[in-house]
Amino acid sequence: MTRARRRLAPADPAHEAAPASAWPSETRLAALLVWTAVALVAVEFLFLPLRTVRLFPELAASLAPGYVFGSSANAPPEVVRSAPWWGILAPFGWWVAGKFVLCIWVPAVILTRDGKRPFSIQLPWTWSAWWPYLLLAALMLPLLAVASTQPGFLSTYPMVRSAQTGAWSWSVLLLYWGCYAMILFSVEFLFRGVLLFGLESRLGINAVFVSVIPYCLIHVHKPVLEAFGSIVAGIVLGVLALRTRSIGGGIFVHIMVALSMDSIALWKSGTFPTRFLPF
Repeated sequence: MTRARRRLAPADPAHEAAPASAWPSETRLAALLVWTAVALVAVEFLFLPLRTVRLFPELAASLAPGYVFGSSANAPPEVVRSAPWWGILAPFGWWVAGKFVLCIWVPAVILTRDGKRPFSIQLPWTWSAWWPYLLLAALMLPLLAVASTQPGFLSTYPMVRSAQTGAWSWSVLLLYWGCYAMILFSVEFLFRGVLLFGLESRLGINAVFVSVIPYCLIHVHKPVLEAFGSIVAGIVLGVLALRTRSIGGGIFVHIMVALSMDSIALWKSGTFPTRFLPF
């Protein structure tokens, strides 16, 4: 085995390294790289919630008038009254559907050979595999507190706001968080899973740094500290994914950080829901 192809020994015995037979062929790897580029462009222009509003303006206005017009107060009253309580979630559901096809299903089909996937999606089962993720999560909390003081934070988070729907409630917030968690799962699956482990057989540890390039670019719409932080987070999570042979820990940390950011924004704006049901 050449030095470029040397892999980290798994930290968790439950997640053994995949055999060489699970590595993608040159053709599969080329298809995976091209598809990753296609997926990033397609998500940006066809599936992001704000793009969806521009693509389907009448449908979006009838389902989520508060989102389309910036708030329910700015939307026509008759449209607000006729909109379904779940309408605010429609653009995010479309985003989830696009992410599932573009970032999970198709890349998995391209990468998987003879039913073998070179990484696991399970959580680590040993303390030696878990403690780096817990330490990373703990280190992120003070950084989130600092980030929440920046001007762009409250204008970005949360992406679903109380003023955008008359059905604001814990059930709407939890459903939105479920959509958000699926988005983050798809991000980890593509960048820390399929792309990272697909490149590992050719680049070894350098696959981490290559996979970070497209990953940080999907953060260009975010506050500047978060965008730069995605580079560091991408490297750390990539190394840990190779070490554990699993993306489960990265999924956990990513979702925990994202929901913490939303919670901080809701707390600072005083807009946590006060009821459970939307009706």
